[in-house]
Amino acid sequence: MKIFTFDQVTSTQDLARSYLATHAHQAAFVANSQTKSYGKRGRSFFSPPNTGVYFSLAVPDFKLNKEKSELLTPAIATALVDILQSLFSSIKLKLKWVNDIYLDNKKVGGILTEYSTNGLIIGVGINISTQVFPNNLQEKAGSIIKQDFNRQKLIKSLLRAVSTCLGAYESGAFLPQYRHLSCLLNKNITLQLGKKVVHGIAVNINERGELVVKSNGQLHSYSSGEVIKVESK
Repeated sequence: MKIFTFDQVTSTQDLARSYLATHAHQAAFVANSQTKSYGKRGRSFFSPPNTGVYFSLAVPDFKLNKEKSELLTPAIATALVDILQSLFSSIKLKLKWVNDIYLDNKKVGGILTEYSTNGLIIGVGINISTQVFPNNLQEKAGSIIKQDFNRQKLIKSLLRAVSTCLGAYESGAFLPQYRHLSCLLNKNITLQLGKKVVHGIAVNINERGELVVKSNGQLHSYSSGEVIKVESK
């Protein structure tokens, strides 16, 4: 895999998308900082220099198994947490369905999978040692450590983990670990589905990677949506 590195870019996702339009080989785009990075639903992702890991993997002509498509993002999230836990053993990371990495109730990272006619783009942003956040993020965002880290080693390990998931996500073998890492299960949640809001208890993440919620005495499975509130039972 070819890896392109940059000091500052608007967004590694944009670079990967442009690459897919004219290339047929897998490549990664890594940046020290981003000025217009974004996550799920187009929300901006704070990407300051030197303190985070930001990259996108471009996979041309990726053949997605439509019946198993919802498993890809949680498979990647689980693999990334395994790498981070092995390198920073004193922390205890959690996963918020479907694509967010949490530590001490604050978001420290996220995964964004985007599909185009030319292939698949997987974006990863993780706050490793970021200590200063904009005012609107101070209560929501956090970082994993406070000291410096070996950026090159970490990026290579994370990229290798993401690449491995591309051929392994369909088995669902990661699901027990994903459930174990979940910060939602057995808690009261509020799920935003477009203009609709669902209140209930998150009881499971099923074999398709869907969130199973018990609401008004009935079980419902959701393949998409955003959990906007989490409370203990």
